[in-house]
Amino acid sequence: MTEDLQRLKFVRGADVYKAGVLAGRLFRTDHGGVAFSYTAEYLAAGARPVATTLPLAGDPVESPSGALPAFFSGLLPEGHRLTVLKDAVKTSLGDELSLLLAVGADMPGDVQVVPAGELLVEQRPLADTSRPEDLDFAYLADAVDPHGLPGVQHKASASMMTTPLALANRRYLLKLDPPSYPHLVLNEAAHLTGAQALKIPVARHSVVTDKRGMPGLLVERFDRAHSDGLVRLALEDGAQVMNLPPASKYAVSSEQLVLALAGLCKARAVAVRNLYLQFVFAWLTGNGDLHAKNAAVLAGRNGSWAVAPMYDIPCTLLYGDDTMALPLAGKVKGLKARHWEEFAAAIGLLPRAAAAANALALTAAEGIRLDTLPFTGSPLNGTRRELRFRRDQLTS
Repeated sequence: MTEDLQRLKFVRGADVYKAGVLAGRLFRTDHGGVAFSYTAEYLAAGARPVATTLPLAGDPVESPSGALPAFFSGLLPEGHRLTVLKDAVKTSLGDELSLLLAVGADMPGDVQVVPAGELLVEQRPLADTSRPEDLDFAYLADAVDPHGLPGVQHKASASMMTTPLALANRRYLLKLDPPSYPHLVLNEAAHLTGAQALKIPVARHSVVTDKRGMPGLLVERFDRAHSDGLVRLALEDGAQVMNLPPASKYAVSSEQLVLALAGLCKARAVAVRNLYLQFVFAWLTGNGDLHAKNAAVLAGRNGSWAVAPMYDIPCTLLYGDDTMALPLAGKVKGLKARHWEEFAAAIGLLPRAAAAANALALTAAEGIRLDTLPFTGSPLNGTRRELRFRRDQLTS
């Protein structure tokens, strides 16, 4: 596998597939950039664009200095998993095309990228979680994973290959505790469960343990449908929709993110309310990591966009993070009821609808019992105090 990855540094071009159909090509330019262009056949067919920021057009879209167009950069892993991948390919973080080719056969959404002329081959998940008690999660955290999994948290691609038919061959993310954020798995599991009371889509999940008793969060991939075999569904996070590289995921406002995502959705008013709920629930539960890559839109089989299920929603306040990821009404800290009123007005949510959403989010947030999580002392007590203050702002 290592030799296969290292050869990718010398690949000059790649084929880009959309929903299994050859749509275009990525290629290295003579002056060190990377460009994307559609094939003439795909343009003539009038099919859906590869991405919302890559409209059907004959002119190439080029990025400088080894970087990919923002949509493709947004398909790369982040953090520790990107470093592991870089070391395996033996390239630099700036060589984004080589890194993309290493995971391009299975990435978020319905776009696949392989070296030019090569066949699409389904990549086996790194872990078979039919029997998680036989796995070693610590090994998986440092293994090279040939799948482009979103987010910074340690995780591995997973499936249940030998379970009953209802679960067999479904695709999952297996999220693991990073060293600097203890108990993150149990933390996020509790908040995903609590978020179900919001009555909007939430990623399906369960907690499993490995042979050492280490917990992992098994999250079913909502960008995969399974009624008639595996079907990839288009997915774009907020950074991709706004044509931003992953490094700029904190460089927008909450208002800009909501308007960008909701603007793509067929039921715009429903999308605005959904996203407002996500933001107010994040504030009420101490989630300071709702940035432009942690909210997304998902396309149904008919191609219509809707807000994707909630994901990546732990309480980061337990780790000392007391600010919102993105400014909201110009603030990231010390939000009051009036700031939520300004936010609702800016995104077009009527006052009565915002008040009802606040009440629903309060009920959902108060249903989460932090004392059931393995946190004690100052982190737990400080979090409780801050969350009481925040919740009082919307109940007074």
